[in-house]
Amino acid sequence: MTDAQPLDLRASARELHDAGLCVLPIKADGTKKPAVSWLQYKVERTTPADHDSWFSRDRPRGIAVVYGAISGNVEMIEFEGLAIREGLLNAATEIMDASGLGEAWAAILGGWVTESPSGGRHYRVRVEGGDVPGNTKLASRLAEEHEYTDEERQRLREKPSARIVRVLIETRGEGGYGLTEPSGGTVHASGRPYVRVAGGPGTIPVLDAETVGAIRNVLRMLDKLPRPEPAKTAPRPAAPRPDGTLRPGDDFEARASWEEILQGVFRPLHTRGSETYWGWADGVGGVKATTGRDEHDRLFVFATGSDFQAEVPYSKFGAYALLEHNNDHKAAARALALQGYGSRRLSAVGGGSGAPTAAPAEAEGAAEVQAEDAAVQEDEGDPEGFGYDVTFGLPRSVRTPYGYRVTGMGVEVLSPNGENWTRVTFAPLAVTATFEDPEGDQYVELSWVDRSLGRPRRISRIVSRETAKRGRKLIETLGSAGLPAVEGDARAVEKWLAEFEAGNVGRIPSEQLARWLGWQDDGTFVASPEDGIKVDVPFEEQRGPARAHARKGTLDGWKETAARLAGFPVPRVAVAAAFAAPLLKPLGLNSFTLDISSRSTKGKTTALQVALSVWADPSEHASAMSNWRTTLYAIEKRLNLVRGIVTVFDETMAVTDDTLIDEVLYQLPMNHGKARSGGAFGNMLPWETILLSSGERPALSFTTSQGAAARILGTTIAPFGDGGGAAAAAARDGVLANHGHAGPEFIRYILSGLAQPNGRERLRERHRALVDEFRGGGDMTNRRAPMVAALVLAETLACGIGLLPYEPLAHDVWRHLFTAHNPTDNRPEMALDVVREYVAGHSHELYSSARAALGERPPYSGWLGVLTNVEGKPRVALLPERVRQILAAAGYQLDAVVGSWVDAGYLETLKSQRPPHLVPRRFDGTRPKCLAFTPEGIAFGDQDEAA
Repeated sequence: MTDAQPLDLRASARELHDAGLCVLPIKADGTKKPAVSWLQYKVERTTPADHDSWFSRDRPRGIAVVYGAISGNVEMIEFEGLAIREGLLNAATEIMDASGLGEAWAAILGGWVTESPSGGRHYRVRVEGGDVPGNTKLASRLAEEHEYTDEERQRLREKPSARIVRVLIETRGEGGYGLTEPSGGTVHASGRPYVRVAGGPGTIPVLDAETVGAIRNVLRMLDKLPRPEPAKTAPRPAAPRPDGTLRPGDDFEARASWEEILQGVFRPLHTRGSETYWGWADGVGGVKATTGRDEHDRLFVFATGSDFQAEVPYSKFGAYALLEHNNDHKAAARALALQGYGSRRLSAVGGGSGAPTAAPAEAEGAAEVQAEDAAVQEDEGDPEGFGYDVTFGLPRSVRTPYGYRVTGMGVEVLSPNGENWTRVTFAPLAVTATFEDPEGDQYVELSWVDRSLGRPRRISRIVSRETAKRGRKLIETLGSAGLPAVEGDARAVEKWLAEFEAGNVGRIPSEQLARWLGWQDDGTFVASPEDGIKVDVPFEEQRGPARAHARKGTLDGWKETAARLAGFPVPRVAVAAAFAAPLLKPLGLNSFTLDISSRSTKGKTTALQVALSVWADPSEHASAMSNWRTTLYAIEKRLNLVRGIVTVFDETMAVTDDTLIDEVLYQLPMNHGKARSGGAFGNMLPWETILLSSGERPALSFTTSQGAAARILGTTIAPFGDGGGAAAAAARDGVLANHGHAGPEFIRYILSGLAQPNGRERLRERHRALVDEFRGGGDMTNRRAPMVAALVLAETLACGIGLLPYEPLAHDVWRHLFTAHNPTDNRPEMALDVVREYVAGHSHELYSSARAALGERPPYSGWLGVLTNVEGKPRVALLPERVRQILAAAGYQLDAVVGSWVDAGYLETLKSQRPPHLVPRRFDGTRPKCLAFTPEGIAFGDQDEAA
């Protein structure tokens, strides 16, 4: 809404004064100068009496406002008419919106706005919490030739190097003034008036000094004046090499992206045309820098607080050198060469390349700027010409076999007649290491230079030696990884690799290789890729989880976090499971599941993270924490990564198919995956682990597998209780900062114990003693006892060596958690109750000799089963299909519970039958197989028979 513009200067002065502004009279001669001596009014506000004397008697004058502290810290932002016509106001608004300043900018645009006679815009803002700077030119550009005035043309004739500038955006601040409406007539040289467009003096928005400073920075980014480029921030390109190849610094300038260079310092906020606007990486504040404003694509930073000088142009190489090498251009150049930037000179095979030809003299400082030559050319004296040390990190003694040459463009082989070179690969390719795993199988590491992302990078993959010797299989295996060869050159590739390895025996590094984490076939244990043993997993999906088994922080820091768990049994049990995983192998136990289920926000995920931190990074962004929202084959691959290290799957409710959890829980104790037809790769993948699972729904509720409850330890107790939120948060923060130390320390203790005489047997004796202690009266308790004993033993050992800074849990706590009656796995009993209730209400559907004597016909639904007498006691035998239907209607599956019925003695069995729990019973002229219940299963009393 626009306030009415006063037509009378005295009324206008009164309006401005009432808004707290200092008013000045302006001459009506087109000069826009004050009509009075006004220096005193920078510090002393004019009065209504002054206004009456200046604006009386209808003398032609204009009116202005003095900005800054004298007017209550008001600042004026002026867009010149040229800026408005060239779209800078729209550009500024777009950038403000993208940088989080849209609301503040909209307040300014909707406040007091005046249109100047040239078509410009004056915006006012009251700055709170800081001083208003003086008049500032924020954005300008060089004038175009058709815009020159006669005076400017004369100036250029006198001084050709002069710059003719057009101001686009500026401010009027402390000590400055600006004309305002209703000034008109001869006040402006054009004769046009100042016109109110929006608001008025009473609608000036109030913004904090930091926000206004951020707005000024955005407007500065619209500046188009060329800036001088210091050699330290934007090195001048060096003269080209004699052979025309690129230096690494030039190559980096052409190929690198600003996103890669500025990662961690700035993040892109908005792109407009070719120009990108950047803010701090942490998201605080608005736009702080720009790139892409012209063809040179320089970085301009407009804020302090970073390593960059404000408003100084940086090239990509200059920015990289500052951020990564403390502005040491020589070090930066060498590092880029090691990363594969730049190209080498082609050199003849079998002969020296000769002394390198010196480049033409360069501008002062260019030798330092382009010092990357030292890194790229330092081995040009090598007869074979290619720097395997620089590109692949191989020893300098590695040589190219006779008859081959390697350049930045690839590998070439000399024709038999010695006249032509034939390409073998499209990028440098070499054997960079050889390996042997504990089983004696051999592997080779192949490395090549890849430029598919626009910049050179080294890619390495490990393949079996058999694959490396079969070119077509090699290209098929590594084609998706970017191997720079085609199938038509398969024979040439396999021959090149064989020649290269044979010619560099003793020079190519040879190492031990692990294909999984945990127990190896030779009895060693690899806890992490950081253990000094090369880990190369067979599946691409395993690489991330393998890397996540890394160390951070300190062991003492982790212990301090573990100490906070002393009063929370469930997280302690999860940690015990993490320590118990490597005990499975020496104890001879199969894999099993520990399931923690409770309603949300009770610390289930945190409990799993604390357990996982024994071995790996438990953060959400790391790959060690898995989710049930996946496929069976993906889960098998994840389990296949470890032999004796815990595996974590969170959020059972995220599963898309309930049968997935069912299959995993069934397959896990078998220690291998499903058999797949055709002997496919990935057939029956092995593992050895304790699976930690969590969710609002118990994992056991998903399974229909017979006897599944005996392979799962489950608890529905909230890990941190109702008031443990602060403890859970502290535990989570602690393990995110400290992880990966406790597991390796524990395995060192276990290995030292196993190395002692009878060490394994003594460990098993301790476990057997615990198993006996945790056995109970029920079959389920007995079957769980070995798993519970493993957890108890692991916690006892870890506490004993000080890894867990608390006393072990009392055995009664373990019994309460796992060996006593637990509703999460009482489905067999609950299912039997359903059958009992149905039989009690439908006894008329049971065939008996009494009904036969009465000549009763079968009920409409058919006979439910038969009632017989054995030694004077009634026995019930039911048809399996009828029982199956009864249970299905109640949400149970017969196959999931019948095994437990047998174990509990609820069903009769006959060894001669297959399966033994289906016993033949003769009734109504037939002899079907039935579920014959014992009196403990279904007790049928006199009252039932009478009914």
